[in-house]
Amino acid sequence: MMINFYSPAFFVLLLTLLLLAITQISAALDEVNVERFYIWTSIAFIIAGLPMILR
Repeated sequence: MMINFYSPAFFVLLLTLLLLAITQISAALDEVNVERFYIWTSIAFIIAGLPMILR
């Protein structure tokens, strides 16, 4: 079974994952945890770039 990367459900999933990552970034900033901030910023960057990579 092949995943259709242009389906609205895929983009809703990406948006949800991006919002969760941004929430984790906010929590890391509140705790002044640089390592956790870096990790979640990297994850958010990858999630945000997926539509361009998979195009």
